[in-house]
Amino acid sequence: MEQNNLKEDPSFLSEVGIVLRQDGYETSAPDNGLLPVSADGIPLCRISETGGIRYRDADIGCVEREDALSEITRTAETVSEYMKLMDAAPLLKAQGLDEEYRSLADFNGVVLAGHPSRLGVQFVTWDWDYGRTGVSQGHYMSNNYEAAKKDFAVRSGLVREQQFFSPEHLAEIYRCVQDALDHPYELTYDREECLGKIQEQITDLVPDLQQRIAQAQPQEESAFTEPTM
Repeated sequence: MEQNNLKEDPSFLSEVGIVLRQDGYETSAPDNGLLPVSADGIPLCRISETGGIRYRDADIGCVEREDALSEITRTAETVSEYMKLMDAAPLLKAQGLDEEYRSLADFNGVVLAGHPSRLGVQFVTWDWDYGRTGVSQGHYMSNNYEAAKKDFAVRSGLVREQQFFSPEHLAEIYRCVQDALDHPYELTYDREECLGKIQEQITDLVPDLQQRIAQAQPQEESAFTEPTM
């Protein structure tokens, strides 16, 4: 099977390979325009130059591998988005910059820039300074594109910081929703459906949601354990 909704980019396979390896997946050299991806040493899927995710049903035999495939798909979509922006973005011209940065977004005195490197594209937000001839107050986000977009949105005033929930807050909301669904509360069908959609949205926003919930449970249990003499 194949999922395909991305446009071809000559740098795409190289960049997505870097990001996936940083996320703990294994990749091999592209073969006939396809990047092989494995998890725990077992082949999982292949990514095409056009962003297609190809896989065999036999390789996706459990929930964990389904989750991994979903994560890889999201990563491919994210990398495709910023690589297309990098390709079209103008060079950032500012005093003191001795490396190549490209201006991905510019609003209200704040700029979001991307820097190509051997570790993948690195992102940073700056305040324009000195009459827009220099930049200052850099927030360096490594290769975390989503965090860089959020930082730009907040710094530039496009959104209020209070509108964002942290991954920890979202994980706790998910747990509370699950508790409401698991207990015999008198919920209408519409309310149950609404709560289910909330969980789906949180799952999309927090890729390591289940790990966060699993880590929080021992801490919660120890907090209610009474000391013994």
